[in-house]
Amino acid sequence: MRAALRGPASTSEGITSTFERLPAASRFTNPAGSMHRSTHFFLLLALGGLLVACGGSSTRTNTAARSADDEDDDSYVDEEPEDDDDDGDGPVDAAALRGMMASLELGEPSTVPGTGVTMRAPAGAQPMPFGAGFLSLAERVQISVAVVEGGEEVLEALRTGGDPRAPAPAAESALTVQGQAGRIGRDEIRTQQGVLERQWLLVHDGTRGLGVIATYEQDRASGYRSTIREALTSVEWDREAELDAAVALGIDVGPVEGLELSHRSTANLVMLEPGLPFPPSPGQVVLTVSPLPARVPEDRVMGLCPQLAAQFLPAPDDEVTREADLEESALPGCERLASAELPDGQRVVAYAALVFHEGTPILITASVGEGAVGTWGPRFTNAARSVRIR
Repeated sequence: MRAALRGPASTSEGITSTFERLPAASRFTNPAGSMHRSTHFFLLLALGGLLVACGGSSTRTNTAARSADDEDDDSYVDEEPEDDDDDGDGPVDAAALRGMMASLELGEPSTVPGTGVTMRAPAGAQPMPFGAGFLSLAERVQISVAVVEGGEEVLEALRTGGDPRAPAPAAESALTVQGQAGRIGRDEIRTQQGVLERQWLLVHDGTRGLGVIATYEQDRASGYRSTIREALTSVEWDREAELDAAVALGIDVGPVEGLELSHRSTANLVMLEPGLPFPPSPGQVVLTVSPLPARVPEDRVMGLCPQLAAQFLPAPDDEVTREADLEESALPGCERLASAELPDGQRVVAYAALVFHEGTPILITASVGEGAVGTWGPRFTNAARSVRIR
């Protein structure tokens, strides 16, 4: 078997296993504070904080945080059977033959909207759906781009997706981009279907972190490695450009009363109360909108939606205060609201909604102190209703 880059999974079984594995997100470290690191009920809080902090939704760097023991039916990795004509007697095995035959050419410089980044992508590559970067299905290459405000720790968060089990770099060297010190390197992601190689560029200018991650089949590494490195070294970064996640992801949300769109990250849409810091602090009202790297059969979207929302926001029945389909929504979907008590005694309410565009799920998360849910609950619902594709 070999790993293959492809579009999102199309089976309900695949989508279900996607959400069954997501509680691992609650183990990720989040700069927003300990409230977001709790497990069980606090999965949603952890996931929401992770999405804000480093864009670890899986969405856009679909293979970025894949560890050796992870399954991968929710990513851009799928299984393809090998041709059964290699009996082991020939001088070159099938994997080596693919590597020798693989080649890659770069196109002209292209701008990654909303990020301030320009680079040369593989010739014929298209903008990545619901993500900043490029996708070449013919060459099986994905390039993800993210820019996030924060300290230098955001660089490792961009590389690993916040997963402490992410692979260590296999190679690494210094590189300067637009006068800013950075590093370029590579690592490998092992999956049940094969091995993926990644090359990445990480740069920090004192205020913002830039991560560019290229992913491809390890079988093709000998033919791709030097060209991918050339693509990464072609990066030009306008560090004064306004960050616009809505433009980068092709998704709009709002307006939402009492919240404004943050322009401090391109990894996902983040809405905060005006003037409050980023990343958000525990207890601060925050709303995120994040496309997920998966696919639900369109004729089963509404039937599966409550199940998926419950897996994102697990809670005892007596703590679930609302479960409903979204009415008068720009996209079909559902929502779930649940409350709980934090270890410090604070009562909070977490919100999760899923809306769907042509089977692609878009996750909306939010949280607020329980005493303010009367004000913020309807606003969270209105935000989910307002999510639309550009």
